[in-house]
Amino acid sequence: VRYSALTRDNFRDDFPRVDIPAPGLEAGWWLEMRKLVEDGALIVPQGYYFVLGDNRDESLDSRYWGFVPRENIIGRPLLIYWSVRDVSDQMPLASSPGDKLYRFGYAVAHLFQITRWDRTFRLVN
Repeated sequence: VRYSALTRDNFRDDFPRVDIPAPGLEAGWWLEMRKLVEDGALIVPQGYYFVLGDNRDESLDSRYWGFVPRENIIGRPLLIYWSVRDVSDQMPLASSPGDKLYRFGYAVAHLFQITRWDRTFRLVN
């Protein structure tokens, strides 16, 4: 992901590829985003942000609904109130209602084991 400005941020991450828009997603944004790729890097227009969810394999974020204009950002993060470790390697992705129920049950049953206590209730600098 790069910003289109005088200086460019060359940060690149291997996000899960989205080849087709999600159900219910307006195709216009998805098609427009594909035009903003240069040499494999997505160019973020100046004055906009590319926002990612913290559960990037399952989050609906800027990969699905587009860039966020600066004027739409009204605050700053203050606190990490709860943080859990990734357990996706221990169970199937939540693709069916049964999978989602299983993941929820696993999280409830293992709440104290999957909580990252060193990050929970920490102030964000």
